[in-house]
Amino acid sequence: MKRGLRLRRAGRGAAVSLTAAGLATLGLTVLAPPATAAPYCGPSKFVQEIKVADWGDGAFQIILTPTPEARWHAFTALSPRDAVVEQWHAIQGCVSGLEGGLADSIWDQLECHQVNSAVPAPREGSNWLTGETYELESWRPVLPRAVPGGALVFTECMNLLGRDPAGPTSAPYRPDAGRLDLHGAQDNIA
Repeated sequence: MKRGLRLRRAGRGAAVSLTAAGLATLGLTVLAPPATAAPYCGPSKFVQEIKVADWGDGAFQIILTPTPEARWHAFTALSPRDAVVEQWHAIQGCVSGLEGGLADSIWDQLECHQVNSAVPAPREGSNWLTGETYELESWRPVLPRAVPGGALVFTECMNLLGRDPAGPTSAPYRPDAGRLDLHGAQDNIA
């Protein structure tokens, strides 16, 4: 290789290194998305829409409308939980504050609904065992981690567990349509 070509390549490598060091020093915050991104509750591969309804005593219900592909996935996929994971990420991107036992309960309900969503059985005006939508309620109990799937089906995806609060107190709404304070935090500021 000629000496001039080697010097030019070495010069390019040094320029790239200096540019990278400069960006690292200045920070890449201009390239990163904001940490407080707005929620998104619209369509994706396995979710048609996500809404929330308020119930009494701060309880709430997440209403997920699955896509036809989600039901087909539950019927044909080797790993039907793939859809549950994608739906869970969609819920987390839409509804804030799902942590700890609340998150565990919502996950269990979601998993039960999605895995059984392809079972045809007329119920509540629907052709599906799990209904047209998945209603995931915040007041359902946290189950032990090792719960067999049959136990979840027997409890109708936990719908027979826990006491329903008074409600609903609001019509279902999409949090990404401007309503962000799902847990009434703004009402508690002195």
